[in-house]
Amino acid sequence: MLTKEEIRFIADDVLHATLGPSGFERSEAREDLDSDGVQALFITPRFKHGVGATDGKAALAALTRLRAALQQRGEERFPYLRFDYPDEIPSTPAEDFQH
Repeated sequence: MLTKEEIRFIADDVLHATLGPSGFERSEAREDLDSDGVQALFITPRFKHGVGATDGKAALAALTRLRAALQQRGEERFPYLRFDYPDEIPSTPAEDFQH
């Protein structure tokens, strides 16, 4: 398993290449269990003020390339991406599921 710092370094490199045009600035990484109780990586790409949401193709490319880069370094845990846009107004969990 890679260290948290190694993971963040790889994530920053890959995400700058794939999400740089979308306003990517830096990433944060943490280790935790996923919803199935399996060890996983949770990567949060942070973006510049004033940028809109990343399109689906760029987001998928970022996840695919990040997964491949981590695997090449021997990391087996799956990386989940949670995009963070500073201009986005956070919602409460209850608001996420209202119609």
